[in-house]
Amino acid sequence: MGRKLGIGVRVASGMVRDRASQAAHSMQQEAPAYAARSAQTGRAVATGAKSFGRSVWGPLAHAGGVLWLEITGLFFLLFGLFFAQGAYRMRHAWHATGPAHTRLILYAVVALVFFYFTFSSFYRARRKEKLKRQAS
Repeated sequence: MGRKLGIGVRVASGMVRDRASQAAHSMQQEAPAYAARSAQTGRAVATGAKSFGRSVWGPLAHAGGVLWLEITGLFFLLFGLFFAQGAYRMRHAWHATGPAHTRLILYAVVALVFFYFTFSSFYRARRKEKLKRQAS
């Protein structure tokens, strides 16, 4: 009985070895085809991810940029109004000589600079929005 069982085990192990070698041989033949399919799939995924990024991130980045310019313009406007208010309070110092006169001029100049920054920020936001509309 041991002999018969031993022969059966040897025959079965031989069959397993033959099938394993056939599987390894077929894997070697399929490896280049699998690598080509894998590379093609990888390129398709990369292209899809790139177009998804453009379609999702592009509008968000554009809206964020326009919003940033408008918020920056608002803060410049607030600072400009603060300095314009200071210049208005010192308007009577126009004819005086001394520190009040120089302070009035300084407040007026700084207010004008901040108003320029406000205008340029809102102008850039509108121009950016207009260019986006023309492109689409």
